[in-house]
Amino acid sequence: MKPIYYKILFFNFLIAALFGVLLRSTFVFPLEGLTFLYVLHAHSHIALLGWLYLLVYVLFVAHFAPNTPTETRFYQRLFWLTQVAVVGMALTFPFQGYAAPSIFFSTLHILCSYAFVYRLWKFNTMANKQLALLVKTALFFMFFSTLGVWFLGPAIGMMGKAAIFFQLCIQFFLHFQFDGWFFTAFLALLFAKVFPQAMDQQLFYRFYGLWITSVVLTYALAVSWYIEAPMFYYINGVGVLLQTGAMGYFMWPLYRKRREKQIVTIPLVRGLLLFVGVCLVMRMGIQILTLIESVATSLLGLRSWIVGFIHLNMLGIFTALGIALLLQEGKLALNFWTKAGCISLLIGFISTEALLGLQGIQQFFSTLILDSGANAILLFWFSLFLPLGLIGVWKGVHGKW
Repeated sequence: MKPIYYKILFFNFLIAALFGVLLRSTFVFPLEGLTFLYVLHAHSHIALLGWLYLLVYVLFVAHFAPNTPTETRFYQRLFWLTQVAVVGMALTFPFQGYAAPSIFFSTLHILCSYAFVYRLWKFNTMANKQLALLVKTALFFMFFSTLGVWFLGPAIGMMGKAAIFFQLCIQFFLHFQFDGWFFTAFLALLFAKVFPQAMDQQLFYRFYGLWITSVVLTYALAVSWYIEAPMFYYINGVGVLLQTGAMGYFMWPLYRKRREKQIVTIPLVRGLLLFVGVCLVMRMGIQILTLIESVATSLLGLRSWIVGFIHLNMLGIFTALGIALLLQEGKLALNFWTKAGCISLLIGFISTEALLGLQGIQQFFSTLILDSGANAILLFWFSLFLPLGLIGVWKGVHGKW
C-alpha cells in the first residue's frame, strides 16, 4: 500500500478528532444551530469506519493479500470506494443525523466491507493455519456484527426506537465490532509478527477457544442493561473470566519471547507496546469490576465511564498498537514529527481519560471533587492535544504520496 493510503487514514482520524473537540466545545462555548447528536454520529462513524476499519484494512492487505497486479488493483479501488463512503458520512451526519444520504453512505461502507471479507477470505497468502484461523475469525466477526445494523430498520418499523430490541441491535453491532472484529484483528496482526511459524498448538487452541467463547458471552453485559435477569450477570462473569484466561495464554509466550530478546523493537515502539499492555490490564480490571452487580447496573447511567471505556479501547489499545505496527514496519518515519505527535496523543488521551474517570467516580459515589464546569473546560483544552498529535503523526508518514 502506497504512503497516500496511510495519509488518508490519519486524515480521517484527524477529522474524527476535530468532531470530538467540537462536541467537547459545546459544554464550554455553546453553538447555535449545532445538533449534538448529529455531530456525535459523525464523530463515532468516522473514528470507527474511517480510521480503525481502514487501518485494519491496509494492514491486512499489506500482510495477507497476494501481491499481484490484479489483487493490488482490486484493493486500491475498494479502498477509494470505501473512502467515498467515509467522506459521505462526514458530510451528511453532522447536518441531518440518520437520514437517507447518511444511511446510503453507511450502507455503501458495509457493502464494501463485505467485498473485502470475501476477497481476502478466498485469496490470501497465509500458510500458517493458526494465523489464518485468527484472521478469518476476525473477518467473520466483522460480517457478523453488521447483522445488528440490518435489524435496525425492522426494529424501528415494528417497535420504534424506544424498544429494547432496537437498543440490543445497536449493542450487538458495537460489541462484535470492538471485541470481535477489531480486537481479534489486532491479535492476528500481533500473532503474525511474534509467531511467524506457529505457537505451541495446545497453547494456541486453549487461547483461541477461551477468546471466542468470551467474546460471545460478554455480550450479556449489554443485554443486562435492558433485560433484568440475574443470569445475564453470571453469563458475563463467566465471559470475563474466560477472556482473562485467554489473554494470559496469549501474553505469556509473547512475554517469554521478549524476555529472551527474540523480539527486536525500536525504543518508541517498545514504549507504545508497554502503554498498550497497561491499557489492556486496565480494560481487564474494568471488566472484572462488572462482576459486581451494582457496578454493572450503574454503567448505563454513567456516560463518562462508557465514553472512557470506548476511548480506552479505540485510542489506548487499538490506535497505540496500530501506530506501533506502522513504526515497526517503516510506514511511519522515526523523526521529530512522529515523536512529538505520539507524545501529544498520549497527553491528550491520558488527561481526558483521567477527567472522564473522575467524572464517573463523582456520579457513582455522589461526591464532588471537581465541579462540572471546570471539568468541561479541562476536557475541552486537553482534547486539543489529540488533533495536534495527529497532525504530527500525519507528517511522519514515510515516503512520497
